[in-house]
Amino acid sequence: MNLNLKWKWDMRPNVSQWWDALRASTLTGMDGLGAYLGGEGLTLVQVRKNLSGIQVGRWSTYPFEPGKMEELGLVLPETVSAWGLESCPVSLAVSPHLAFFRQASLPRAAAENLAQVVAYELDRFLPLPADNLLYGFQVLAETETEIRLMLMAVPRDQVEMCLRLLTEATLRPVAVELAPVAAAKVFALSARPLPPSWLLLLLLDNSFELTHIQGAKVKAFAQARNLQGQDLSRAILAQVDGLAAARPQPQALGIYGRGGADFKVGPLKKHELEVIYPSHLPIPGLQPEMNLGEVLPAVGAGLSCFGPAALGVNLLPPAARAAIRLGRFSFTTMLLLVFLGLSCLWGASAFIHTRVELFRVNRQIAGLSQEAKEVEGLLKESRALAQQMESLHKIAQSPDKLGILKELTQLIPSNTWLFNLRLSKQYVNLSGMSSAASDLIPLLDKSGLLKKTEFASPIVTDANKLEHFKIKAEF
Repeated sequence: MNLNLKWKWDMRPNVSQWWDALRASTLTGMDGLGAYLGGEGLTLVQVRKNLSGIQVGRWSTYPFEPGKMEELGLVLPETVSAWGLESCPVSLAVSPHLAFFRQASLPRAAAENLAQVVAYELDRFLPLPADNLLYGFQVLAETETEIRLMLMAVPRDQVEMCLRLLTEATLRPVAVELAPVAAAKVFALSARPLPPSWLLLLLLDNSFELTHIQGAKVKAFAQARNLQGQDLSRAILAQVDGLAAARPQPQALGIYGRGGADFKVGPLKKHELEVIYPSHLPIPGLQPEMNLGEVLPAVGAGLSCFGPAALGVNLLPPAARAAIRLGRFSFTTMLLLVFLGLSCLWGASAFIHTRVELFRVNRQIAGLSQEAKEVEGLLKESRALAQQMESLHKIAQSPDKLGILKELTQLIPSNTWLFNLRLSKQYVNLSGMSSAASDLIPLLDKSGLLKKTEFASPIVTDANKLEHFKIKAEF
């Protein structure tokens, strides 16, 4: 007995170690790298996805002088190696200062070859020819006569130089997207589901970017620069008022960035917008002291390293996209799903076995139901007979009232009249009147029928000299 207890006690550390190892392997994540390209710097953010969700790891910003991005060719490989992200997928978010959002309309007849028509007509909507751009589009609406589109594009030369530097650092580019769309993907991870129509506002010191998201599409985009103080607030409020008139009406507003210290959200209450800040996002590692205007788009870009997202458009041509490999997280997830499937199968088999046993028992019960009914009938009959026997027993224990009355009638003299006789199992009470009531006590005692005969109350004589009496006695 002591040996068994000792063995169980010694196994506890081993079980604890096994559990810690299993939990660690289950939570092992898949790494991705998000990059944000601004006018004067490149921000890198390590993003990890595991069973607990999205986590933000290390981050850093590398400034460069305009037109001298190649200076990063030395520092990027060192950073990737120090972070242990060799051969990691990377996705690039490009600032709207270097990119284009444009709404466009094409005839309804272009629907059959829409991509080719967009490439042919792109020069008409954007200041650069299609050969100098990485572009994509989303269909906003279709009518009987036209197709309304949202065009998104970035300059090819500057973006391809950045992608080349990332590739030389052993990274594998998988996507290029615009920064507001990438940041919107992060806000979509909010603990509460976002409404179908909502706004995203980036506040900078003297500028802002306002994006209208409807479903998985960018419905409208507006930006302004070189605004100060109240001019910035008035411009933002005017844009929000204009977008609030859209249908369906926006119902939430996400705000990020370090600028706009003078901007107050109070005037937006008339639109009943739910305001969401980065602090509301359930993403560990996302700290307020970060430059969220650059970090948040980089985090959103890093989400593209784990697979296509419903929101946004990948501007990188399919032929230039690196394959997203099966990582440790995906393999662990597959093993977990197999385990859950086997657990469900085991639970289902146990349930089916229980149902089969229950059916077998019910069938046996049904076969015994007739015998059970017969036994139940016999039990009812025996209870009825028992009640009858009990009644007869009570009757047998009770005195023979008629016999007693007959004997008393023979014993009592003719000068005595009884008008009340009450009998029980052991006692008798007599009430009446007599010309000589005192003679009744000896007479009843000598009869052998009664004992302990006595008057229950004093004798009362009426006007006719008749004595009224009450006698009690035992059988």
